[in-house]
Amino acid sequence: MMRMRLPLFTHRFTLGGLNLERFLNLMQQKEIPLLSARRQNGRTLVCECYSADLNTISALAQEKGWRMEALCPLGLSALLVKMKKRPGIPVGIALMLLCTLVLSQFVWRIEVHQAGAYQADIASFLQQSGYHPGIPRKSVDARALENALVYRYPQIAWFHAYVTNMTLVVEVSQGVAMPDQPLHETGDLVASQNGIVHSIRVFAGTSAVKAGDVVQKGDVLIRGVERARDEQLVSVRADGVVMARCWDSFTVRMPLFQINSAETGREAVSIRIHTPWFNWPATIQSPDFLSSNLYITQTPIAGAFFPVYVQTLTHREVSMEAVPRDVNQVRKEACEAALNQLKTALFGDEIIDKWVDYCMIEDDTLAATATAERLVDIGEPASP
Repeated sequence: MMRMRLPLFTHRFTLGGLNLERFLNLMQQKEIPLLSARRQNGRTLVCECYSADLNTISALAQEKGWRMEALCPLGLSALLVKMKKRPGIPVGIALMLLCTLVLSQFVWRIEVHQAGAYQADIASFLQQSGYHPGIPRKSVDARALENALVYRYPQIAWFHAYVTNMTLVVEVSQGVAMPDQPLHETGDLVASQNGIVHSIRVFAGTSAVKAGDVVQKGDVLIRGVERARDEQLVSVRADGVVMARCWDSFTVRMPLFQINSAETGREAVSIRIHTPWFNWPATIQSPDFLSSNLYITQTPIAGAFFPVYVQTLTHREVSMEAVPRDVNQVRKEACEAALNQLKTALFGDEIIDKWVDYCMIEDDTLAATATAERLVDIGEPASP
């Protein structure tokens, strides 16, 4: 007779009597596997077998006169025995699985991604439209929600709404605004920044400056007028390239002292219930420490499908000490930071020269100013 032998359902027993080798041979003849068999003494064997073979082995032992004692369930067999003694455990597991299955049919989180300045307004619109934590998953029409959002926010490029696990996700793509195009047809070409004129090429209009002139932002570089053949002045849209030497500076300030901190050993512990929707208590009173480190430990109560946690907030007092730094190291770091800012801001421009100046501010701060001289076209159409 075939029996279903499951690997995790096993038993241990002791077999007492004479001629125990005959018992082992009998198990082999009956094709009953023993997982282990070791001799405890001259008349006792300690064996392990599949739980499915236990009744057959017991019947054979009783028939042949061996004593089968000290039955001990192992693995899942031991778990089943404990479950029979405590029926509340399997009932609780069943209820937990049922609760998990029911809760998984609802949306418990709503996330809006990449909304920028529209984040709060979109969240409010979703709430007013009935999309809030606790709504059934089957009631969420992602396509209808996308259409409603596109209609309400025409300045947004597109929306993508979908439900993943128990979260409603709304992804926002704001697109790129078109640059403003000059609408005037005539006018002057003016300086966009301060500089010294290096060279000038006029395509339309009349030059108002020459090489070597110092110009300020807003000064006219090329006037929007030309002489016609009859010596009459005609208004045109000034156009040309005015290259100028310009200087740009970026300053980085770094403290000459660094603050070292060390925990003093004093601490204050608070406990609260944390959920995605509220905390209880709503506010935690901060301890009377001048400075402290905050450590948060979360212990789940209901599990990942219903995110409710017990949070333990530990404030540990920290003492602060100002320690002087090496001046040369600070100079080096400030220099690198200022030059990096300069390089980022002037990326792609032709830089003629660059240098770094240093100064002390109130004996506790070092300022590094990186300056670059560059050639740049400073002409731009005047505002109408």
